[in-house]
Order: sequence, then C-alpha cells, then structure tokens
Amino acid sequence: MGSRLLEQLKGVARQRPWLPDHGGVIMRSGRERSTHHSDFDHLRAAARWLAAAQDSQKDGGIAGRYRLDRGWTSSYPETTGYLVPTFIALDAALPGEGYAARAARAIDFLLRIQLDSGASPGMEIADNKNEPSPFNTAQILNGLTAWHRATGDERAQGAGERAAAWLAGAQDGDGAFRRHTYLGLETTYTAHLSCWLAEWGAYARDQAALDAAERHLDWVLAQVQADGWIAKMGFGREQHAADEAFTHTIAYTLMGLLSTATLIRRDDAVAVVERAAEALRILAESEGRLPGVISHWQSRSASVCLTGNAQIALLWFKLHRRARNLGFVNAGLKAIDAIKATQQMTGRNPGITGAIAGSDPVGGPYIANAFPNWAAKFFIDALMEKRAVLQELARTPIPSAPELPAIEPKAAAPRAGHPLHTVILTRTGSPLAPALLDALTGTGRLSVVAENARRQRLRRGGLGWLMPADEAIAAACRKRGVALIETDAFDTPAAAAAVTALKPDLGIVADASVPPRPVLDAFRLGAVQAVAGMLPVQRGADASLWAMAQGETVGCSVHLIGEGATPLLARRSVATFGCRAFGELERSVERERLRLLAEVVRAIAASGALPAIQTAPEPPGPPLFPMHHELADMLHRKLSAQG
Repeated sequence: MGSRLLEQLKGVARQRPWLPDHGGVIMRSGRERSTHHSDFDHLRAAARWLAAAQDSQKDGGIAGRYRLDRGWTSSYPETTGYLVPTFIALDAALPGEGYAARAARAIDFLLRIQLDSGASPGMEIADNKNEPSPFNTAQILNGLTAWHRATGDERAQGAGERAAAWLAGAQDGDGAFRRHTYLGLETTYTAHLSCWLAEWGAYARDQAALDAAERHLDWVLAQVQADGWIAKMGFGREQHAADEAFTHTIAYTLMGLLSTATLIRRDDAVAVVERAAEALRILAESEGRLPGVISHWQSRSASVCLTGNAQIALLWFKLHRRARNLGFVNAGLKAIDAIKATQQMTGRNPGITGAIAGSDPVGGPYIANAFPNWAAKFFIDALMEKRAVLQELARTPIPSAPELPAIEPKAAAPRAGHPLHTVILTRTGSPLAPALLDALTGTGRLSVVAENARRQRLRRGGLGWLMPADEAIAAACRKRGVALIETDAFDTPAAAAAVTALKPDLGIVADASVPPRPVLDAFRLGAVQAVAGMLPVQRGADASLWAMAQGETVGCSVHLIGEGATPLLARRSVATFGCRAFGELERSVERERLRLLAEVVRAIAASGALPAIQTAPEPPGPPLFPMHHELADMLHRKLSAQG
C-alpha cells in the first residue's frame, strides 16, 4: 500500500499541478464537458497553440509536444513536415495572421536537416540528427510537395526528388519498409509513408515513386484479415502481439491506403478502407465514443486517443465526399465534439491554451500527460474538412431514393378462442402508453407494466410517497379499467416474475428498452414493437429524420421481437407533403405507427395467432444512431424552405 501511494504521489508531482493551468487540466481531465465556442474559435485557438510551439524553438521547427513534467520539447522534423500543408491552409482560413511565413520557416528548418542521402532524421531533433527514418522522411516529403505546389520553390523540388529516391531505395522487394524503422518493426501504418510517395509521384511525374507506393499498397492489402482488420497497425511489439492498435495508427493506415488508392485508382483498396471505416463508425456510435485502443473493431481502452478522433473524423468526411454517406458525417461531427470539449480555450500557459492532449484523460496511454503538435494539426484539418462538408451539404438538394413499398399484415384465419390478453411494457413518463390504450380499445383484455425501478426501491423502504406514480399512465389506466403494475427494471427477476404472473398472450414494447429473454418468454405469442422507419432498410434511432435526409420513404413498421434478423409483420409509408418542421413529421409518423400497430393487434385478437412473418424485398440497411444536432438543424432548414 505504501509503495503504491508513493508511486501515485510521484505521478502527481510529474504533472506539476502548481504551474499555471496544469491543475485545471488535471481536474477536468476525463470528465463530462461541453463547449459553447464556435468551430472557428476552436480552430484559431489550436492554430495559435501551433504558433506558440514553433516560437518556442529557435531553429524554425515546431516543438513536438508540451509535456506537463518539463514543458516544451525540441523540434520534431516528421510532424513539422506535414504541418506545412496545414499552415498553408491556415493562411487562407486566417488571413493576415502569418501562417504562410510560418510554413516558410518550417521549410527552411527541414531543408537544413536533410541528410546527404536525401533522408531525414527520425525522432525529435534533440534526440537524433543523423539516423535516417523512412516514415519521417515521407511526412517531410508531403510538406515539400505542398510548399513547391504553393510557391514553386526550387529548393523544395530538389529536396523532394532526393527524398523520394531514398525512400524507393529503402523499400524491400516485397513492398514493405523494414530498414531504419521505429523499433525495427514492419508495420502497416507505413501506408501513411507510401501515400506521400504516391502524391509526389503524381505531382512530379515520378513513375518510380508511384510504383513503389503501389508495391507497398499491395503489401498492406495482403495483411487484411477476414473481418477487415489489418494486422500490424500497432506502434510496438506489445500491440502487435495483442493484435491491437491506437486509433492514431489505425487512421494512419486507412488514410494512407485511401490517399494512395485515390491517386492510382485502386477500388479494391478503397473498399477495404470503407469497410474498416464503417466498423469504426458502428463502434464509436454504439459506445458513445471512439475508444483509444482497438482490436478487431472492439474496444481495448477506457481512454480516448484525441489525435485518433481527429484523424478518423477526417477519414469519415473524406469518404463521404467520395460517395455520400451521412452516417460517416454524423460520426465525424460527434468525434470532433469530443475533442472540442477537452480543449482549454483560455489560460495563462501558452503550452496548454488551445492545445489538444494526447489522451483523454490526459494521463491515458497515448502520449501521456502531454499535448502533441500532431493532435492540433489533425484537429485543424478535421475542422476545415467539416466546414467544407457542411457547406456542400447545405447547397446540395436532398437526393431521391426509390419508393419502398408497403407491407400489409397477413392475418391468420379467424377462429374462436379465449380473449386476447395484451400487456403493454412501458416506462413511467411515456407519452406513448396512454395513446396506445386508446388505439387498442376493443382488442381484448389490456394490462400495463411500467418500468420504475427507482420508485420500487423507495416503496420497499417505505418511502414511495417521495416519488408518486406516473399520473398520466395511471389516469389512463383508471379510465379504461386497465391494470397498472409498476415494477423494477425489466432485466431483474422481480420484473420477469411480475409479467409472468399475468399469464399474457401478447406483449407490446412501447417507449422502453427491449426486455431480456425471461420477460419475453412470458408471452404465449411473443412480443411486438411498432417503430419509426421502414424495416429493414431504416433501423435504429431517428429513423424518420434519416429517411428525410437520405430522400428515402418515411414510414413505420411493426415487428416481432426476436433474435437475429428482425421478423417483419407490417410496414407502411407516411405522407410527408406539407411537413415543414420536425414536429409535424414526427406527429404524422406517430399517428400512423399507432394505427398500424392497432391493425396488427386486432388481427391477432381475431385469429388468436400472429400474422405471417414477411420478407422485405430490400436488404437490411446500416444501423442508424441519433442524428447530430448540426445535421438535424440543416435538415430542419431544408424542410422549412420547401414549404
């Protein structure tokens, strides 16, 4: 215990909480936060932090990071290289603030440190001035290409030619890069090396560089596994052994593949990137964050790699611009929000104000207790790409998708039997349950089971009066003579016992999470649910909004709750003509959803059996998740305009 406490105290001391802004960073780290600043404010703050990182050095390079334990580190050639195009873009975004001059200073630094071989040194300049690095050389080649394209500087052209020739010569015959690599490892994130060879080859008409880039692309593609995971994306031997990687190097791999594939027109590589990006989207949306370490598209980390967030957001935006995919845009907007919430916008310490940490919490495993310059770089790049995407969406008409046909319920043959006992599974506060009772009048016996775990706990302690029953549901039940039972959360034995005791025939899940198997097994016929969206094409949250945004049929569906593919009982479209606001749209869908569900239940009451399960002619669509407010606001403006 004593040694553990001593280590914890040493860790705190290394963060130097007594210095300006250090304590605030530590206190806020990893907590739920939000920001009221605009994207422009965040971009300018990050840009000014980069300016401070460059001004902290006397050689014109950009400090690799600001560390809580010892402040600014030395210039980092690798990231100074790919910061050149970001500085050029910032000069246009923030005119008059001198970012072109900063790019020129960075280029002068990079030209001075280039080795006679054409290579550039690895690591930060204080740690190494002589040992070449293929990865660093390639990132610098990216900066040289951008600078020559912008200025025609012949020095950059000559340096680029030497760098490209050295890189091609450092490549092994099978396309991999193994010589002079970090830790002596072969990695697939060197796709972010070969893409700059491809860029140079296309720009300078250097066929040897293009050929080298394609050889490496083929080598990386050979590492793709059955689930789309790409082996050897990790930083070191431990990550390789665990078959995991930081999102930072996953993004390096995917962005590199996409860039090269775009330049040399390799659709097979683009397909690999799209599949991986979709797996990342589903992981990020399902978990509500993008985990910092991932293995085979599953989380391996409780922390977030903020650099990876920015890079993956940038990737999602770029893929959307290749082929419209609002799911990628949605995930990218959320990833950027997570970064913005961590950025300290004001303060006395130029090493922290405007910076982006390596990890959130700041002591997480990726660049612990430090603010790397490449995190700010990719954050800025992502913000500028986000702006371009949203501007493009704002001026682009909503596309028109083929109409999805209705699927009417196929009732079983009528037969005599005992009256149907239907139990509505809901939650306290549900606005749907009272309306559902009205819609189901005349279908047989009705009961309501409302999930209210908190009140149940208080009642067991004799304090139920502190939290009265939901009056809206209670009043609706009293008016119709319907039994109302409040129970614990549906995933508890008490809830399963309460539902089973009712001996119900049919369950309806309304405004509640799908209950577990012990509850579902209590129903003789099973449980059904009416949802917004035309299943199986539209499945998930905000289905009506997504349908409108994609130009698809707006509608609702009724399905049997089960495992595997959603068993569809019926679906019906909803007319949206004249809907000029989300509220109108949602009310129209809600009315039709209740009507369709009532029809299905009446058919069951008449026959004593479920309608036939039906197969839709369309394949399942990708899962939908809550729409980001910026996308929703844009759709709202389009709805208003069409009125």
